[in-house]
Amino acid sequence: MNMAIVMGSMQITNRLDLEDTKTKQLILGAYITAQAVVLGISYLIQRRIQAKKDTTVLKYIDQPKPMSGEQPKLVTTTNMDYDLEQNAQAQKQALIGLALMVFLHFQFGVIRPLIVQSILPVKNALQSKWAQVHIFGKPAEGDLKRPWKADNPFAALTGQAEEPQSEAAEKAAIKKAEKAESKAGSKSESKKDL
Repeated sequence: MNMAIVMGSMQITNRLDLEDTKTKQLILGAYITAQAVVLGISYLIQRRIQAKKDTTVLKYIDQPKPMSGEQPKLVTTTNMDYDLEQNAQAQKQALIGLALMVFLHFQFGVIRPLIVQSILPVKNALQSKWAQVHIFGKPAEGDLKRPWKADNPFAALTGQAEEPQSEAAEKAAIKKAEKAESKAGSKSESKKDL
């Protein structure tokens, strides 16, 4: 879908007179409006998360970045804190993208990417898992079950779609991490006693 939007917007861009000042102003206005909509969606989600006050305990194994050398760690939080963290990360990404596009536009006069960036961020914000749960009221089950996995856009192309871990395997991994954590905690306490 994203690729279709990019290709379609490129076709539209080819038909526009990008040297015309009015056209540039319209494109810039559309871009600024789209970014305001994305930040508005994010703010709405934040308010809904805070209003629900879902303090259900959420435990999951946080996988480190590839080739970081770090071990997976157990994270214990609440649904509300987890959702707020995910939403904050989305806000941060939106602001970084906005800053980058503003820099490119005003420093180098780049106009074509503004058209694509007027459409994709709004689509992505509305299709995000936290928007599906908190705006559209879908239950947090199946693909929307926490912790939310980041979509890999290249998995479908390479045929390496990640198999979801079974619920039993997840619980076993969490119990194993809890035991390892408690052993590490008891070892550090015994060292303090010495």
